[in-house]
Amino acid sequence: MRRVVLVAGLLAVASLALAGPAGTSLNVAEDVARPALRVDARGWAEVGWTAAGARRYLLIPPTGRVLPGRRLTRPDASRPTSAVAIPFRKALRRTPDGRFWALQLWRVHPGGPLELRFSRWRGRPTEIVLETVEPRADGYVVRGRATFHGKPVPQWSLTPEGKRIRTYAYIDRASATGWRRIGGVIVRADGTFSRFVPGLGVTRLRAVLPAPNVSSTTWAPDAVSPPLTPGL
Repeated sequence: MRRVVLVAGLLAVASLALAGPAGTSLNVAEDVARPALRVDARGWAEVGWTAAGARRYLLIPPTGRVLPGRRLTRPDASRPTSAVAIPFRKALRRTPDGRFWALQLWRVHPGGPLELRFSRWRGRPTEIVLETVEPRADGYVVRGRATFHGKPVPQWSLTPEGKRIRTYAYIDRASATGWRRIGGVIVRADGTFSRFVPGLGVTRLRAVLPAPNVSSTTWAPDAVSPPLTPGL
């Protein structure tokens, strides 16, 4: 799954923003420093970051297209919170209406750039677990489950233009230099997924989920499973 990438260059940011988010929750920028998040009482969110020696901003309305270079005009109504746990967290805030707002920074594609990603939701965050790893003659069959609000994650994300994009989980294998991507697998209607992983020997495996857009107002946070070692 891919998200809209709003890169540091202002012209590139503006051209991408015109199309709106085109996949899972909003990918704000790549390889950033000092990310920050503010949210006003109306549900407008301001994301700030530093890139190429300059401070950049993105204003995200409650619905609709994002506004590069714009900032909040009302006070920040959000507060830091630790009420839920999410991976790759750079900022996690809560507004008086009970909604959570987050920035996550991680390499969605191993070897790729660090991506700063924005999400907003209510209740329990996205969760993904590896439930079993079954040895086979030439590898393993990995089975897991992905949920949001404790229920199966949606099988599809909808873009503002109405395009449907399928929800995938990805399996990574630990290596001496970090995590190596094995491949993706479609998440079923009940939230489960399974994939064959070739190769034998004790190794750590994990599943990651670039979480789907649930609605125009709910962008679920990304999730990663605790690592699992076959046979342990």
